[in-house]
Amino acid sequence: MKSASGPLWMPFTSAGGSKPPVVVAGDGNYVETDDGARLLDGTAGGVACVILGHGRTEIAEAVSDQLRTLEYHCLFGYSHPRAQELAETVAARTPGDLNHVFFTNSGSEAVETALKMARGYWRRVGQASKTGFVSLHRGYHGMNIGGISVGGLTENRSGFGPLLEGCTQVPAHEIDALERELVYRDPSTIAAVIMEPVQAAGGVYPPPEDYLSEVRAMCDRHDVLLVLDEVVCGFGRLGHWFGGHRYGVVPDIMTVAKGLTSAYIPMGAAIASSEVHEAFVDPEGSIELMHGYTYSGHPAACVAGLKVIEILEREGLVDHSRQTGRHLQERVGKLDSLPVVAEVRGEGMLAAVELAGDSPEPLVAEAQRRVQSAGVLVRAQADHLGIYPPFTFTDSEVDQVVDTIGAVLEELS
Repeated sequence: MKSASGPLWMPFTSAGGSKPPVVVAGDGNYVETDDGARLLDGTAGGVACVILGHGRTEIAEAVSDQLRTLEYHCLFGYSHPRAQELAETVAARTPGDLNHVFFTNSGSEAVETALKMARGYWRRVGQASKTGFVSLHRGYHGMNIGGISVGGLTENRSGFGPLLEGCTQVPAHEIDALERELVYRDPSTIAAVIMEPVQAAGGVYPPPEDYLSEVRAMCDRHDVLLVLDEVVCGFGRLGHWFGGHRYGVVPDIMTVAKGLTSAYIPMGAAIASSEVHEAFVDPEGSIELMHGYTYSGHPAACVAGLKVIEILEREGLVDHSRQTGRHLQERVGKLDSLPVVAEVRGEGMLAAVELAGDSPEPLVAEAQRRVQSAGVLVRAQADHLGIYPPFTFTDSEVDQVVDTIGAVLEELS
């Protein structure tokens, strides 16, 4: 029997649920649905991806030109100019000595790559027992098996049976809990600690100001690698090129995606420090990292990434993100006084409005529905409304999002 929901199996959606809204077009900071609604996109494409806004024709034209010249050639000893150029361009903007860029197709693949890099590094330097990972409760690291194994959202792990061995999570942003876990498990068995600079999908939880610096020092003390998952935070969402810049930390490996191409074409990357990369270098030319994807460094994705970075710099959008992010935090913080609001959290162009109650999911869903009916798109997630707009948002557009949410929550109070 065929499912009533049709042939399309939607991600993160009930297969037997009602027909989801269909977005048919995007223009600047707005999207249009198939029923003619025009919505201010406070989600940057739904999941903080479209950092430059919708309908950037110069990206589409660059991609089109590349496809007419060369559509593909990457693996097994071959490269192409745009992959080399994008790697150099990205490496020039990363913190510290994160100089070696391994392209993937998504953030989930970037995390999988980083985990393999970390394990492979320790084997290359003669410490093969270091295979485990420690991460944080509420952390999100994609949906591959490795990603949900190190992820701290239990709902993402349920229903799939045994996962990657040697992965444990500790309470988020509690430095003593992290150190106890490293000592208890024995650092000689741990390859890396992995975390987001600001936890995004797990509810928008910024760390205490000195937390990441303390984690960096702890990893150095125990001889454990630090992986920063910058899939959401990277390329300007925190008002700096990367979260490592915001918090003054250089990880050993960093993962990126989303903003790398502003989601115009799928792409991600795992970026390694010179020390990590050096362990894999073999003068004899053997394959030191037996890993890759068919579309790693795809030419069309590379030119999209190059054009995104060009636009970010030409339009000063990283600085604009920092300024607009301050306005967002100031405005959204005022919603904390509403009776239906449990807490407001945020950093830069990331914010969450958590609703009160033991089971707030229905209230969150209803609030999101009403906000959308009023012409604004925000994301409903478990106990909170998520706000993560394109960097092209103006202060007045931030005001529209926050005022609309405020009006709806006052109705629901």
